[in-house]
Amino acid sequence: MARIVITSYGSSGDLNPFLALGIGLRARGHDVLFAVEESFHAVIMQAGFATYHLTGDIETALALSSRRIFGRLTPFASVRTIVDRYILPTLRPKVVELLDACVGADLLVAAAGQLSASFIADLTGIPWVTVALTPGAIPSAYLEPQPLPLPTVAQPLVNRIAWATGAFVLQRIADTPVNHVRDEYGLPHRHNILLAGNLSRMLTAVAASPAFQPRPPDWPPFVRMTGFCFWDTSALWREPDDLRAFLDGSEPVIAVSSGSLAPGVNHAFTDFYRTSVRAIRRVGARALVVGAAPGVLPEPLPDGVLALPFAPFSLLYPQCAAVIHHGGIGTVAQALRAGVPALVVPWGADQYLNAGQVAHLGAGRWLQRHFYTTERAAQGLDALLHQAWYRERAQALATVIAQEDGVGTLCDALEAAL
Repeated sequence: MARIVITSYGSSGDLNPFLALGIGLRARGHDVLFAVEESFHAVIMQAGFATYHLTGDIETALALSSRRIFGRLTPFASVRTIVDRYILPTLRPKVVELLDACVGADLLVAAAGQLSASFIADLTGIPWVTVALTPGAIPSAYLEPQPLPLPTVAQPLVNRIAWATGAFVLQRIADTPVNHVRDEYGLPHRHNILLAGNLSRMLTAVAASPAFQPRPPDWPPFVRMTGFCFWDTSALWREPDDLRAFLDGSEPVIAVSSGSLAPGVNHAFTDFYRTSVRAIRRVGARALVVGAAPGVLPEPLPDGVLALPFAPFSLLYPQCAAVIHHGGIGTVAQALRAGVPALVVPWGADQYLNAGQVAHLGAGRWLQRHFYTTERAAQGLDALLHQAWYRERAQALATVIAQEDGVGTLCDALEAAL
């Protein structure tokens, strides 16, 4: 069997699919090592895997720039801060650390945003596979980076322009500084590094369901869709007594969250959470708030509101009438898997694309964060609760996703690459 190094990138929500993959590979007899940042070591070791340290902590890096990152209207606006504060300052040490982690490895499996992975593949010749968690990681004329109300015939052209504009901006942000580091190792330059330039040509797997987004015909031939990879429940987690009592109540429950970064970015999501709670209570439902930072919600909590620092969505969502979330692909996947309609309020990156796709599929609605008011949110939630076709469409998608084996398909693809 093979020795496989897995390295993720980003937040704890971005780690979860890679843990699912690691468990699947281990079950097939492979020796799996995780090269990750220190904040992830505990959960990985608790799952029984060896870890190797990588420099960095995205929550710490972004905490001081929360207003700049989480208050913009376009998917590209948050990227410069992430590159300047998180990616570039840690690139040099990550290359050294990942080189050490890959000694004796048969395969390197890296998140699409892990820029150090291409260095290791170029320096060592170790086979390298990219895993992108979202279709939005790979440009296509068939993907809308910013959903707009346009005629169908005009959409591909507008998409091409949007992706080309985004690629131009991202190249100016990242290509030159990353290639300076490549110069230090005598490596040839890569271009469009934050998009297609950091993808493995041997295999790039998109770990998302084709039921959510069919494979665009203009993707390169080395890109393969494998399905969602689900994991979100640590063996250390215990269900609180008040959660069970809350879920068993008579009024419908609507869960609200804004991603695994939310607790660490001060009060960037205060308005979002408070607006969501007011809207949920206005439509006669109870609010289950997950992951709000301390002090974000009023104290004591209003009647019909329960706040938890964490709870697995795989447990919560099947018991909810609807959910409100930020449009991160992992949260989107859990809502679709549960067959529950969603109100999506994106703040950046691929979340706008995901939000538009949820609405396009009929599994929910989306609102711009700048225009997210109690009245608009309540109108959206009222539609999700009382227009039956939203839930019917969400449940139809859940039926399709339940028949997929994202982890198994991805394991097959990696073994074929070996």
